[in-house]
Amino acid sequence: MDKSFLDKYNEHLSKSETLYEKIMKLINEKNLSMNDFYDETCLNRNVIFDIKRNPSRRPQLRTIVTICIGLSLEPDESLELIEFSGYKLSRTRLVDFAYLDLIFNYYEYDIYDCNDRLNEIGIEEKYYLGSREFM
Repeated sequence: MDKSFLDKYNEHLSKSETLYEKIMKLINEKNLSMNDFYDETCLNRNVIFDIKRNPSRRPQLRTIVTICIGLSLEPDESLELIEFSGYKLSRTRLVDFAYLDLIFNYYEYDIYDCNDRLNEIGIEEKYYLGSREFM
């Protein structure tokens, strides 16, 4: 890869808010401890560490949706975080449409209820929210 391009990219990253910083800001706005955050999202404790350690690596979409639901973000906040993470949900893709359903209709429910909803509408388990070892 072109070194000057990579240098410019890294400089840009250092000046802009990272995904980690954005997530931490949301956690603080919700007055949650990290333990509460992990309880609410059912995510493995390494997820946030990985997001912090590798700012140029994009987490899976299901991880971002999990964070949105776990923090009970309003739909517009969720869509903003998803877009900030480098994703755009499409109404023509079944999994994306299911995530939109959760974001608009189930954002005040917990991860387990949302996974029940995904199961109910026939979404594969690999797209369920949270980390599998907690489910």
